[in-house]
Amino acid sequence: SDSNLDDDFDEGDINRVSIPGPNASKGEVMEALKALQLKVQCLQEENRALKEKNKILLAEKPKRKCRVEAPDELVAHEQTISLYARKYGMTVEMFPDNELLTKKPPDSPTPFNSHDRYRTASTQESAFLDELYTHFPECVHRAMQSVYFKDLVNKCISDARSNEIKKLCGVAGDIFDLPPKYFANPSYDRASVVKIQKMLGVSGKTQAYKIFPPLLFPGLQEDTTLKTVFGNWALFAKILRASLHGVTSLHQEPCGGSKTNARKWSFQQVTPGSIAWAAIIAIFLLSPDTEFPGLGVGKSSTINYKDLFFQYKKMLIMKWDTRRIKNIVASIDNHVFGAAKLSTLNPAGGEDFSNEINRAMLALDMVSDSEAD
Repeated sequence: SDSNLDDDFDEGDINRVSIPGPNASKGEVMEALKALQLKVQCLQEENRALKEKNKILLAEKPKRKCRVEAPDELVAHEQTISLYARKYGMTVEMFPDNELLTKKPPDSPTPFNSHDRYRTASTQESAFLDELYTHFPECVHRAMQSVYFKDLVNKCISDARSNEIKKLCGVAGDIFDLPPKYFANPSYDRASVVKIQKMLGVSGKTQAYKIFPPLLFPGLQEDTTLKTVFGNWALFAKILRASLHGVTSLHQEPCGGSKTNARKWSFQQVTPGSIAWAAIIAIFLLSPDTEFPGLGVGKSSTINYKDLFFQYKKMLIMKWDTRRIKNIVASIDNHVFGAAKLSTLNPAGGEDFSNEINRAMLALDMVSDSEAD
């Protein structure tokens, strides 16, 4: 037993070994060395036994749950926070700033939907907090400056995004008008598919990904002036419709009784964040990346999804009141929340791209050239 080990091999036991003097014979020295070796061996065995005992004690130690120390407000409203966090990740902020998630909002914040938002780093921080506290209901505000709130929000955003990507991979062939096999296997070599590379604006010679790839433009016609960026609205509409109403809604009207994201969130109009989210998801689905990067940079592609989301949302907020963006938003809203069916549209901008709505979009852009947008 362990107690016997303690009794047999205490310090006094070691001291009983007689150390030969300088005049000792060779036999006496060898005898003493042998005795010491035995003691060392016994001590090593005792040490191993104690280590095994510690392993067992650690394994049997009760696990402490985080919620034990969580604020009462967080525990009481965990379901509410989780619901709004999932909505927040898809419609507001795809990559929230961890440091700001637990920060107290200023008394007079910069309005999150104003042009002043992007004037300085300070106004960006202020607007971020304004949008955060506007999004989450007042009943949970007291719990929002807790590290547990931050962890819960990040987990919900990550889990919800993974779930949506998994669903979208199953219908990505319909969304992009491409063979489903390109998306059924996350490890498929999409970098070798010419049509996909054309959508992303890369070729065999250059694998540098653009901030505004052709898939964001109508007919994949890249516009360096960016006047038609986000004009490929049918692509975003399909992604959002599948995510908000379920993948079956791509080919039929949403079921009124189903617990879809749109119903759970009472979400009835697209936001700058949701359009930017759809654009990022589209790029990711076409990219060579096998899993979405939590930190924002693709492992295989090195695409900085976090920066792209920031740029897209910024542009949409700054141009939200222009005629062109209003028309895009109205078109997406109509097809995501209205009765129109998307199966007749070609969002990937293939060679048969000729529908009247997209031609009208281009015409509107020509008209809006004179606008101060």
